[in-house]
Parts: sequence; C-alpha cells; structure tokens
Amino acid sequence: MNESMVPPDSDIDESFFGQRRFGATFSVKELERRGLDWQEAFDCVQDLGLNALRLGAYWSDIEPEHGVFDFEQLDALLTRCQQTNIQVLLTIGMKGPRWPEFHIPAWAQSDFDGEDISNDTQLAAQCLDYVEAVVNHVKGFKCIIAFQVENEPLDKAGEKRQIVGIDFVAKEANLIRSLDDKLRPIVVTAWCWSFKHDEDVKDALRYANVLGLDVYTKVRGDDTTGESRSGILPKHYKALANSRGREAWITECQAEPWNPSHFEKDDLEILLAKLHKGKFDNIFLWGFEKWLDSKLNKDDDEMWNAVKSAATDHFTHR
Repeated sequence: MNESMVPPDSDIDESFFGQRRFGATFSVKELERRGLDWQEAFDCVQDLGLNALRLGAYWSDIEPEHGVFDFEQLDALLTRCQQTNIQVLLTIGMKGPRWPEFHIPAWAQSDFDGEDISNDTQLAAQCLDYVEAVVNHVKGFKCIIAFQVENEPLDKAGEKRQIVGIDFVAKEANLIRSLDDKLRPIVVTAWCWSFKHDEDVKDALRYANVLGLDVYTKVRGDDTTGESRSGILPKHYKALANSRGREAWITECQAEPWNPSHFEKDDLEILLAKLHKGKFDNIFLWGFEKWLDSKLNKDDDEMWNAVKSAATDHFTHR
C-alpha cells in the first residue's frame, strides 16, 4: 500500500474550506447526448443560483491520440467558470461522471479482465502521464477549488465491472499534490449505499482531504432502503471523516430518476432536508442535464424551479 501524502491542514490554503457550496455536476458529454449545446447550457447555470460545478477532465476527450492533448473545450469551460465566479471541483482519472464511467481513449483501451483495471501497468502509466499533463495545464485556473481523483474508484463499473484500485488512486493523488503549488484539497468519492462499503470509505480517507459521498434514495426500483442511504450513512461517514481531520462533501446528490424508480421535486426536498440536518455545507446535485432538457424541450420546469428554490434555501440555511 502506498503511503499517504495528505498534507497537514496548515499546508493547505484555508480559503478552500469553511464555505457553503451548492452546485451540480455539469457534463458536456451528457449535454451532447441530449442534443444540448454546452455553451447555452452554461448560460443557464447562474439562473439556478449555483456557485459551484463539478466538471470532468475526460481522458478520452483530452488525449484523443497518444501524446496529443486537446484542452480547448476544458479551457473554455474553466474560463467561463472563472469569469462568472463559479467554483470548480475538477475530476481527473480513468473514471469520470456519467456513462460509460470509464472514459479511456480508444488508443489506450485495455484487454485486461481482472477486477482492478489499474493493475494493467501500461494503462496505469499512460493514465499518470495524462494526469500530469492535465494538472500542469489547469493549475493556474483560480476557479478550481479541489481535484477529485477518479469517480467512485472502488465501485465496480463498466461492462467488465472493474474498479480503480486504492494503490493507484494514491499514486494519482500524490502526483497531483506534487504538481499543484496551491495544494488544493484532494477529493476521493465513495458510493453511499450500505455499511459494507466501510472499508472503501476508510481507504478513501487515507488519501483524501475530503471524502465525497454519492447519495441516492431511489435506485433501480429499490425505494425501501433510502432512509439508510440518505440519513444514517451520510452522518456516519461524515463523523468518520471528521474524526480523522477530514471534511465530507456530498459530491452526488440524487436529483433525477434512476429507472425504474421515480424521483420528483418532493423527493429532492426531503433528501436535502436530511443533508442539511446532517450539516453538509457542500452539496453537488446530479441531474442538471435532465432538468435543462425537460425545461427547454418538454415544457417541464418543475425540477428546475425546485433546484432554484433549494439553492436559495442552502445559502440561508444554518
């Protein structure tokens, strides 16, 4: 197991902490899948009252050919964020927000069938090269307030149901810290599903300044265990993080349906009430692309308006 390089709190710019953030994941890939223009979508962000976005530095987009990097779109996104005072949680790694979860470029695709894809040494080395290139390129953007290493790295995903092992997550985290002169916090996320994920959370806390929790109450028809996932587990993991001198953020708060389950405005209000009761100051919603699609193309702005109201409530809630 790699040794952690989590720096002492005194070595991190304190301005990154102690703030209230209410944002959403903003995925250009998902917007394009829905036929939406990301520039026009970005214009709508401030209408919601959000002050933060979680973006994916998708490897498949940034390095379409081995050693050839294209930062045009990411630069444009970060520039818009900086111009509008939107704070950014930037996700870097093999896994990123939205399907297909593993965003590995075609030239680097692996035939490795083992559970931990990072055991493919060639793929792992290529990924570290990409991580280094991204951090060196974007670290001058003041809007970036934290780097998220992978997305739910220890949760099985993709067609082969693979993970990104904690040893490799540690290498990525240590590399980012060695390159980032601002020593921004490192976020590692975990699926907030059941206590059987305790070891995943404890592993994440070894290498993270911030534990990111992904909280869903209604999943694939399972609406009966949502109380544990949204009430009991977030409080449990937040206490665990705080006991180790770490923060806990909600990096994915369900705000769209996960078929065949329904998820409506009332469900969002109930979930957010629980998270506020648990004293979570940093919450990133999941579903921006769907709310915008519904508003623009389906004459349905119910969830859009619910999020606007929730943002106002978040910044006045104490």
